[in-house]
Parts: sequence; structure tokens; C-alpha cells
Amino acid sequence: MIVDDDKATTEALADIFAREKIPCCAFMRAAPAIAALERNDSIRVILTDVAMPEMSGLEFAKAVRNRKQAAPHIVFMSGRANVPMTVSALRLGAVDFFAKPLRISELVARIRTLVELPQVTTVRPPSRSEAPAAPENRKDTDARRAWALRELEAINKRRKILGAQFEIDPGWIMLLELYDAHCTQRPYHVSALCLASGAPHATALRRLSQMIDAGLFRREQDPGDARRSWVFLTPEGLEKVASCAELIGAMAS
Repeated sequence: MIVDDDKATTEALADIFAREKIPCCAFMRAAPAIAALERNDSIRVILTDVAMPEMSGLEFAKAVRNRKQAAPHIVFMSGRANVPMTVSALRLGAVDFFAKPLRISELVARIRTLVELPQVTTVRPPSRSEAPAAPENRKDTDARRAWALRELEAINKRRKILGAQFEIDPGWIMLLELYDAHCTQRPYHVSALCLASGAPHATALRRLSQMIDAGLFRREQDPGDARRSWVFLTPEGLEKVASCAELIGAMAS
């Protein structure tokens, strides 16, 4: 499914996918696209623009995720992409983000891979070898998540004011992002987490490895897509976030 309010882009993409023998349907507005999803459960991938009238691509993705049915894989595209927009898209469960002008060969290869993968139902469970974390009190979890989101918002504001000279440790940002992902039961893949950290990719990967070595994160290969790995908080990572929320949150209050 292609969703883009630009007619030329929509028609061009539909033509490209037809030539590549990838069946597709195209819409220029989100509302009829949602109606089509209700009638057709064979849609495996949604390729949507972000900036659209009436309902943005982000709002569209949220509506798709809120449906009871298994959700198609969502890929975003935008001609005005920036880090906050991309992170917002990835938090909504997007599996990829392409900046315009599109690299068609890469886009077609990605769509072809996603079409063959199962639809998204929920985050994959932890490995059998990993001991499950202790059950959490829902009220406490909600309070800690609210604190983590406030921390992330404060970091974004400091970035805008101070710039890169006073950059926050990317490991700390990753810890907060993964806690939010844990609370909302959504997966976080490596490239998305590195992007969310705001650090250069090589720096973010190095910090990610350090967090894994410290026992705070775990990384799992996606069995359906060899190019992608998921990242999760370990029970120790969850405990560290809880302690930070209680200590820093109490001091802030």
C-alpha cells in the first residue's frame, strides 16, 4: 500500500512496483487507505509519506497500530526528514525511513524483503535462556515511563539550545528509549536505536556494544531478516532505570 498526497510520486511508485511484480494499491489520503485496510487483510507493507493533509503519516501509522488486526510493516518516506521526525516514526513501530529523493533500488529491495515477512503482532518474547524480569506494578511502571519521557524531552530541548558542545551520553538516551519501548511492548531495532541516540552511527554502535557488555542491553538477530537485529533491556537494565527514576525523580520533585 502506497500513501502519498503527491500524485506524481504515487503514480511513479505504483508503476515501479508493478514493473517489479510487487502487487500494490495507492492512495493520496490516509482516510481511504485505512478503510481499505479494513476490507483487505492481505496488505503486508505500507509505504507512507509523513507530511500529508487531513491526517499526517505519523497519525496514520498510529491509527494502523491501534487496530485489533495484525499490522502491516510500515515504511516512512519524507522530503523534510529530521531526527525528531524519524525517531517519532520509529517509536510508532516503523521498520524503516527513506528520505526523498528516494533511492529506488534500495527501496524496492527493502519492500520485497518486508512483503515476505510475517505481519507485526507484538514484540517477540525474550530468549528461553533468559530469566524473566520480576513482574512490575503497573502504576509504578507508568510513573517511571512518564519520568523517562520527560527526561528525553528535556534532552531534546537542551540540544536545541546548547547544540552539540554539551551532548548527552548516547548510552543514557538509549537506556531511556528502550525503557519506553519496554513499557509499550514494541521492538527497537539497532539502526533505529542508534539514530534515536543522536550520536554519529559509529559512536552509537560502540556505546551500544558497551551497554551490552555491561549487561544492561541484549541484542537478538531477527530470524526473518538477517540484516536487522533487535535490542531489549535486560532485567538488570530495567532495575537500573527503576532506580534512576526513583532517585532522580525524587530529587527533581
